[in-house]
Amino acid sequence: MDIQFANLTPNSPGFVELRSQSMAEGFNMLRRLEENWLSGDNRFDRPGEKLIGAYVDGLIVGVCGLNIDPFTQATGTGRLRHFYVDTGWRNRRVGSGLLSEILKDAGRWFDFINTNAPSSAFTFYERAGFVALSGMDKVTHQLCLRNPVR
Repeated sequence: MDIQFANLTPNSPGFVELRSQSMAEGFNMLRRLEENWLSGDNRFDRPGEKLIGAYVDGLIVGVCGLNIDPFTQATGTGRLRHFYVDTGWRNRRVGSGLLSEILKDAGRWFDFINTNAPSSAFTFYERAGFVALSGMDKVTHQLCLRNPVR
């Protein structure tokens, strides 16, 4: 199985089907991604930001975005956004591949990466090196990319 990673937008072929699948599972992240993209509120176009898709044989099977974290005043903090993998492609290294790809060069821009994960994804993040946090609003896990010298 050859997984390809590429930039995407909500207009990319297959995105609508993946969004519909995520919503059928009760996840709204791809709907919010599309709404924010279309309104111009979030286009993943600031320094260090990106939005990528995972493709197998030209079919989109996963999405992950990286933004400057809008929920903290701390500089050097990124946030994983809208991370979703097609149900048929879970546990087949698509998620870990997406995470690896989205974090490439992230240390150039960010000291920490936050995420607000559903409980079903806690083990995934912890295996990837994220630390579970408690008492922080809208953050369940954080990855330290480097010790900040700010």
